[in-house]
Amino acid sequence: MNWLSNFMTGRYGTDQLSLALLILGMILTVLGSLFKIPWLTILSYLPFLLCLFRIFSRNVNKRRMENNKFFKLWFPIKQWFSRLRHRMKDEKNYRFYKCPKCKILVKVPRNRGKIKIKCPKCSAEFVKKT
Repeated sequence: MNWLSNFMTGRYGTDQLSLALLILGMILTVLGSLFKIPWLTILSYLPFLLCLFRIFSRNVNKRRMENNKFFKLWFPIKQWFSRLRHRMKDEKNYRFYKCPKCKILVKVPRNRGKIKIKCPKCSAEFVKKT
């Protein structure tokens, strides 16, 4: 096992982008197998090879910069799904309305009848039925 730690010394190793490439490769492999699309299965080798290249690379700074760029692209997508998940969880007890002035979502409790809603951002007031 000592030879493996000696081999990996100075190499980049795994990060979130490598993990994402690995998952993408697995998804492409499964889709190619399920739908019997041979070129999709062959295409799935590309993310796997890129993942291996990143793991064994000695250019640590360049790999770190690539991972940071990946985070800048991935973070807004992750945030959107997180907000969607929280909103779906709150759908039972709350209603969501867009402020007519600033267009942000305002969360109000359900089953209160007609209420006057005050936007927390721009202080605009509007009436909606909950």
